[in-house]
Amino acid sequence: MSASALHRIARSTGVLTLTTGASRLLGFVRDVLLAGLFGTGIQAQAFVIAFRIPNLLRDLVAEGAVTSAFVPVLTWYRTKEPPEEFWRLSQALLVRLAVFVLLLGLAGALAAEPIVRLIAPGFARDPEKLALTVRLTRILFPFITLVGLWAYFMGLLNSLHHFAMPSLGPAILNVAMIMACVWVVPRVEPGVLALAVAVIAGGIVQLAIQLPPAVRLGFRFRWRWRHPGSERIMRLLGPRMMGSAVYQASVLIDTALASLAMVVGEGAVAALYFANRLVQLPMALFGTASAQASLPSLAEQAAHQDWEAFSATLLSVLRMVGFVIVPAAAGLIALAFPIVSTLFEHGAFDHRSTIMTAQALGCYALGLLAYSASKVLTGAFYALQDTRTPVRLAAEALAVNVLLSLALMWPLRLNGLALAAAMSNTLNAVRLTLRLEHRLNRPLLAPLREPLLPIAAASLLMGLGCWGAHRALGEALPSWLALLLVIALGALLYALACRLLRVRELATVIRWLGNPPLLQPFAGE
Repeated sequence: MSASALHRIARSTGVLTLTTGASRLLGFVRDVLLAGLFGTGIQAQAFVIAFRIPNLLRDLVAEGAVTSAFVPVLTWYRTKEPPEEFWRLSQALLVRLAVFVLLLGLAGALAAEPIVRLIAPGFARDPEKLALTVRLTRILFPFITLVGLWAYFMGLLNSLHHFAMPSLGPAILNVAMIMACVWVVPRVEPGVLALAVAVIAGGIVQLAIQLPPAVRLGFRFRWRWRHPGSERIMRLLGPRMMGSAVYQASVLIDTALASLAMVVGEGAVAALYFANRLVQLPMALFGTASAQASLPSLAEQAAHQDWEAFSATLLSVLRMVGFVIVPAAAGLIALAFPIVSTLFEHGAFDHRSTIMTAQALGCYALGLLAYSASKVLTGAFYALQDTRTPVRLAAEALAVNVLLSLALMWPLRLNGLALAAAMSNTLNAVRLTLRLEHRLNRPLLAPLREPLLPIAAASLLMGLGCWGAHRALGEALPSWLALLLVIALGALLYALACRLLRVRELATVIRWLGNPPLLQPFAGE
């Protein structure tokens, strides 16, 4: 892999990490406010279900599917065709997507009640909870229209190596929800309705801020329905949507099972949500960011059929993902209880909610590397314009997840659902890697095993150190200060352990810190 390509991916990942970090920080402020206002009670559970439905569809028909189908083809046109063809294609894609997401948003709002009954069958036992969830769903479903259009501009800008403004969209949404929690929710009954309206307002703003950079880079709206490239993208988009549908089906099944309070415990839906939010932080900061940043480079290398560079890029990204994600998983497992307690345990979020959420967090964290690596590996298939293989493997992983969930939820309750997700995603990540090895006719698992073993050893040492340090400091200091000190100590322990074990990625990170890629210009950003 060339130094310039790695440098560009590093800088793009840095941009995405910073903006995603800002969004996740705001998201945690939002979740802390939500936990204090609603705990794991009826309003929290109703909002989680109502917001989950358009959120799931967001990945199904919007940001995940759109960007992974759009970026490889748009990149191909940008590198192989005249600029006017690139913009004609972008116009046809916008028209088609806009019509689809408008119809989808309207249909979802009209069919809110049967959708809620399907996704949360346990709510039928409580008419008040069911009615509130249906009402919120009708308000929130048009969000899919807004986020679908935002995802279009994200795919367009990413194909031009512009990542900053699209990645700010979620931060804007979180700001709108925080403002609602602070100033409007306490004055409205039920307060969760104000939160739903804030989501729609945030969706409008996050779409609007994408327009200036798109216009500056050359976008102009024209009504254009047909283009040869759009047909090619639609062929990729269908299987990609099916792949997203498989993943979302897994989330929906977990949600449906978590709504069965008589099996997994009352409040499980909200506890699972908060645990998933915590485990999503490191994955979004580096796993998803790395996948998104590397996709245009992988697509360019695939377009030039430079398979040696393609494999080198993929291995470099996966090694750096492991370097960051494995210690993050160890830290989440070791500090699950103090993290959840410090962030959420106040107001309506009681100690029982903390125990449920922390246990689920520990189980989810076991699959954190698999979740993150799967994002990068799936992106590599999309760069090859192969959307069918990830779909097939994801469908098989879904079947495993369902069987494991049903087997584990009875003895382990809520933890069984989180553990089943971690196990099935790990299986999927390994199988994706093996299929790519066959497709590229180059080894991937063996070159990854060598750096991951010392990284895992260093992470284990760090996790044990964090656990022992928090036991020593937790009673002597305020909880937030003890947690911050332990996390800082954990980072230092991990760096020292990596140095002792000669982990090569440590030197790369130190070099980047001394000469940050984020601060250096490169074409396209």
